[in-house]
Amino acid sequence: MVIDLDRTASATTPKTSSAIDAAAAQLRSMALAHEEGVLIGSEEALIATLGVSRSTLRQVARLLEREGLLRVRRGINGGYFAQRPDVRTIETTVSSYLQLVRTNPEDVTTIASVLWVEVIRRAASVNNEKSRVVAEEQLQRVRALRNEASFHDVLRVENASRTAIFELASSPYIELIFQINIAFSRGQFASPSERDDTPAHREFVRSWRNAKILTLESVADGNPELAMIAARYERRLWHRRIWNHDTPA
Repeated sequence: MVIDLDRTASATTPKTSSAIDAAAAQLRSMALAHEEGVLIGSEEALIATLGVSRSTLRQVARLLEREGLLRVRRGINGGYFAQRPDVRTIETTVSSYLQLVRTNPEDVTTIASVLWVEVIRRAASVNNEKSRVVAEEQLQRVRALRNEASFHDVLRVENASRTAIFELASSPYIELIFQINIAFSRGQFASPSERDDTPAHREFVRSWRNAKILTLESVADGNPELAMIAARYERRLWHRRIWNHDTPA
């Protein structure tokens, strides 16, 4: 009698990682194809659709739950439901990892600055009525800041400007990476507001406001080159203020 060793081995060994990866990829595509909260299918239906065992499906489900793409509900009205990852969770997780590997916080803010200049370039390249309106709205907020404004006042205006500019640039990926970098670096430096009552802070507010005005005016005018130059200077001022560097900009 001849024994087919290859066939016997494949029948007795557990699912390989490639099989699990294939099932995960298929279920991931199904989750992304549904709106958040919509039922993808019951456990029995997905076992049949994916052609896997119950244990393999549950292993794959745990993987997608960690990715934030799936929610499993047990019981009579249970099933597998599409989910979407929470941005805050992603920021927190990656920030924790950056801290674990002892990432230099200044490196992170440097990368954030590079990303921001690219975002400004894209926003200035839009050059339509919407971009002009958005830029003018932000310009009003920036111009209203006095030299005596606190760091938190500047940060409030800066955050509003970032939100508006990211909407114009329309790049969720760059925005996510930028926000991860900001979330990490935010927890690494002492509160800059402790230096609000100094001549250096008032000079920062004045210089930052002027740079920000030039950046936003360039976005309104549809001038990417000038917008990028102003944005680089603006970010350099921000970097110095956060890390308390006294070298000339």
